[in-house]
Amino acid sequence: MMQTSAAFHEFMTGWGWVFASVIAAVFSAGFFLVNQYLKQPGHLLVFWMRVIVVVAMSPLMLYIELPTDPRFYVAVILTVFAGTFADVRTFNAAAKFGGGVVSRVQPVTVWCAFLLWFFFDPGLLARYAAHPANTAVILAALAGCVNFASHMNKCEVTRAALIYTAPALVGYTFTTVLNKYAMDHGPLEGAVYGYMYIQSFTAVLVTGIYSLVKGVGPATTVSWVNKKMLTAVLLAAAAWTCHMIFKNYAMAFTPNPSYQAAINLSTPLFILLFYALARHKEEARVMPGLGIVACAIVLALAAGR
Repeated sequence: MMQTSAAFHEFMTGWGWVFASVIAAVFSAGFFLVNQYLKQPGHLLVFWMRVIVVVAMSPLMLYIELPTDPRFYVAVILTVFAGTFADVRTFNAAAKFGGGVVSRVQPVTVWCAFLLWFFFDPGLLARYAAHPANTAVILAALAGCVNFASHMNKCEVTRAALIYTAPALVGYTFTTVLNKYAMDHGPLEGAVYGYMYIQSFTAVLVTGIYSLVKGVGPATTVSWVNKKMLTAVLLAAAAWTCHMIFKNYAMAFTPNPSYQAAINLSTPLFILLFYALARHKEEARVMPGLGIVACAIVLALAAGR
């Protein structure tokens, strides 16, 4: 079993978790951008990406003490069906609408997960009632999300992207809640790496079967492997793996999980920075999407206090 050193623990409990959260957001930006430029079929990209993750992590897992709580495994398996097909949809959406647009509608999952978590922890209602100031900020943030969403709806590109990614947003909402549930039912390294490995291993089976059923080959002008696909797979696998490692360690050491989630919502800003450097001009309206990002950050911080 891996052990965290005292120096690492001290660093992470200080500003380390903030640094890790920012790095996680940068890699998350890469995840959205990969298929904007390489435009590969989402189901095959997810399949091969998870194959790479399983192969890369298998030697490491010999030294990891996996969780023994069956609830951990139930939660992880459920995330495969919710999150994996959300990834497929997101990759296809990025190819169609661009990574920037897709990233700016993702914060919708934050306040959806916020509402969904009441079913897992009904006692939250009483705790929020005991802190009316925080509750007022939360309600204002939710109202802001609705307001900016209405402005997003006026942009044809963003509206089309939001409708197309709606199934993915639902999947990510459930995955967010299940991820938190799984992390609460295992030791640190076992939960962090076990979650990634078991989810990826199961996702290979699920997306492999899905790809066979969907059909690939000359008849559909899609092949399992090509040079462009290999580039996309390697980049996506690296972005996803690094994002998950930094995110999960940050989540383990942050004073409150909502703080890490808020920093991770800076992903659209890193994509805009990349666009500026690459001189890429977006067709969609940017400000309403950034408004939802800002409201989601406020919601995450207020809900965590």
